[in-house]
Amino acid sequence: MAAGAEHVAEQVAEHGAEHAGHSTSVFAHEPGTWVHPIAKAVHLPDYIVVSWVVILALSLFAFFATRRRSLVPGKLQGMAELIVDGLNNYLKSIMGEEGPKYAPLISSLFLYILCINMIGLIPGLVSPSANPNTTVSLAILTFLSVQTIAIVKTGPVAYLKHLCGEPLWLAPLALPIHIIGELAKPLSLSIRLLGNIFGEDMVIVQLVGMGVLIMGFVHFPIPVQLPLMFFGLFTSFVQALVFSTLAAIYISLFIAHHGDHHEAHSPHH
Repeated sequence: MAAGAEHVAEQVAEHGAEHAGHSTSVFAHEPGTWVHPIAKAVHLPDYIVVSWVVILALSLFAFFATRRRSLVPGKLQGMAELIVDGLNNYLKSIMGEEGPKYAPLISSLFLYILCINMIGLIPGLVSPSANPNTTVSLAILTFLSVQTIAIVKTGPVAYLKHLCGEPLWLAPLALPIHIIGELAKPLSLSIRLLGNIFGEDMVIVQLVGMGVLIMGFVHFPIPVQLPLMFFGLFTSFVQALVFSTLAAIYISLFIAHHGDHHEAHSPHH
């Protein structure tokens, strides 16, 4: 989000024509945020510093929630237990009994993406997930994690056999198709998250500018962007859930394939 309504309106008016037809310029341009002085001092974009703020906040929450664990949990510990139990049960419903084993990865993705989606709704801050560098990085991390888990779980030979498909004589055809399919997964993850959050933020920016223009006529502030900001809370949750759920499904597909392969080759009693 922009640092202020009038500042947003000015930026939209000045740079709207300049950014037309140049998507990289749109992503590269960032209005000043609260963290801009820090970002300028360390020579990094604002969205990266905002990401650091989110990571620090989540780390502090985890530290203080687990610092003094007790059988009668306090507010922070109770909230943390509620989140952990809820995510574990959700993953178990998707991945089966092995779901909680992968909860640290999937739950971390969900909580981090949820926070970087929602933080852009705070005036003076920007959503890191509205920048392709963030979404592509998350997608690559997820892709590498899924492939690593698949290799460790199934073994290198079984992993290659999975990519080659069955029967093996169709490997020259199946292998490129499987590789393209695996590479398409992080691409779809990054584009889906980027498109929804970036589009939502741009609409809110336009509505803020519209509210400033209306205020010039009626001399009274009208927050026309407020309904969409409330809707943004919902979409932020949904996009984080979709991203983490798909990551869990990708892992469970390899687990299920390994289980079926193991059962097919086990002796029958």
